[in-house]
Amino acid sequence: MRDLEEFRGSSVPPSSCGSDGGHGAGSAVSSWWSGDPEAKRRRRVAGYKAYAVEARVKASLRKGFRWIKNRCTGLVRRY
Repeated sequence: MRDLEEFRGSSVPPSSCGSDGGHGAGSAVSSWWSGDPEAKRRRRVAGYKAYAVEARVKASLRKGFRWIKNRCTGLVRRY
């Protein structure tokens, strides 16, 4: 998740953070972002990591609910 947040926060290059110098900031950002394959790769990898974390959280929740269900079922069957 940290990697994904880094890209969201730092999507603007340092050179275009100040005055726009007569150019639109949007055009400078899009040309900078689309022309850097390494940045694209890092962004893609950060997305993969985010999906992996999400899958682990979901699996953990499922496992926890299953444990609670089995525990409650065992208590009910005893009586």
